[in-house]
Amino acid sequence: MPYRMNEKQFDAVLALDGFDRYDYFVSKSKVADWELLWGVKSDDGWLVPVASEEFDYFPLWPHPEYAQKIVDENFPGHRATEISLEELLEHWLPLFEKSQAKVAVFPDREWTFWCIEPQSLKEELLNEMARYL
Repeated sequence: MPYRMNEKQFDAVLALDGFDRYDYFVSKSKVADWELLWGVKSDDGWLVPVASEEFDYFPLWPHPEYAQKIVDENFPGHRATEISLEELLEHWLPLFEKSQAKVAVFPDREWTFWCIEPQSLKEELLNEMARYL
């Protein structure tokens, strides 16, 4: 179960730039502590857009409210879907690495985000997880 969030917190975090939202995702949002994050999917499957540079990317958020409200504005018909941190590390990130997809960390309303290689995100999350052991 995700933490409770108020509207002020929601707006303040979304006002951060892409790198600061990435930092929030990794170190301040409790992803490593709660071991949960969110992607979005529809009846047709997971949302995996193609960037203008012509690579696939998988968007992730630290809380279902961010995921749902952002995709409602950008990709209606998708729903926030929980992903365990273990599943991300053991299944999704290796799959992205193999398919040369990147991770879009914490897109905002304008659909700007911090884009990162799967292996780099894995290392950052494992480092953060080590703080909770």
